[in-house]
Amino acid sequence: MAFQSLEVKKLVYLYLLHYAEKRPNEALLSINCFQKDLGDPNPLVRAWALRTMVGIRLHVIAPLVLVAMGKCARDPSVYVRKCAVVLFQKYMICA
Repeated sequence: MAFQSLEVKKLVYLYLLHYAEKRPNEALLSINCFQKDLGDPNPLVRAWALRTMVGIRLHVIAPLVLVAMGKCARDPSVYVRKCAVVLFQKYMICA
């Protein structure tokens, strides 16, 4: 999933969100890429990675999601911090 194009990366993220429950193995294999994208210089990519991790409803990755939320809550970008807070609220309501 190491794409340079933001459009392709976003489409892959949307695909994984849509098919995560039907194909949990592919979703689990992609977690490492999401964690790498949390360190991307582009704040949009960091926010997309967090959104996708939160949207994958697998109990196995719950601890990784919480760590990612904590990391994004301390992000220098206001946009990423806002996404982390909103996603944290949704995550806690659904949990």
